[in-house]
Amino acid sequence: MNEAQLIEAVKAGDINRVQALIDDGEDVEQKDNYGWTALNWAAGHGYLAIVQLLHKAGANAVNSGRDLRTPYQIALAAAQVEVASLLQQVEQDSGIGSERPVRPYCKAYPAKVFDQFSSWRPTLADDAVVYLHQDFSVTASMWHGEDVVFDLVSEDWRNYCRDRLGFHVPTDLELAADYRQRRPE
Repeated sequence: MNEAQLIEAVKAGDINRVQALIDDGEDVEQKDNYGWTALNWAAGHGYLAIVQLLHKAGANAVNSGRDLRTPYQIALAAAQVEVASLLQQVEQDSGIGSERPVRPYCKAYPAKVFDQFSSWRPTLADDAVVYLHQDFSVTASMWHGEDVVFDLVSEDWRNYCRDRLGFHVPTDLELAADYRQRRPE
C-alpha cells in the first residue's frame, strides 16, 4: 500500500476513498514530507465531513507537522471557520485549548467618544485618536503600555466600553469569519 494514499484521498476531497482506506485499516496518523497528517490536510482545505470522519476514526486532533501548527491552527489560518470551530472544541476537550497565550488587542477610537464617561480626564485635541486595549487601558500609541492616556480601570469603565462603545476582544474564530466574509472569491 502506498503510504500517502489516505493523504492523497483527503487532498482530493474524496470522502468515499477516505472512508474505504480507513475501513481497510489505513493508518490515520501517516505523515507526508511536511509532517502533516490527513487531518492537517482536511483542516486546511475545510473538508468538514472528512475532518469528522478522521476524528471519529481516531485521528489525533492536536498532532502538528514540522510547522508546529495543529489542525485547528491550520484551519484557522485558512479561514475555514466551520472546521476550525469543530477542531477548537476538540482541542479544548483534550485540554490543549487553554495553553495558548492571550493575543494583544487594541481598537482605535476618536478620543471624544470617551468624554461622556465621568472619570475621563485627559484633554486631547478634538481630532485625537486613542487606542483601547484588551485590559481596558487607553493609550495614544497602538502599543500597549506606551503613551498611556487613561488607566483608571473600574467596573463602570469596563461597562462603559462594552455597553456604550461595543468594545470586545474578538476571538480568533471571529477574526477568521470576518476575513472570510470580506475576502474576494
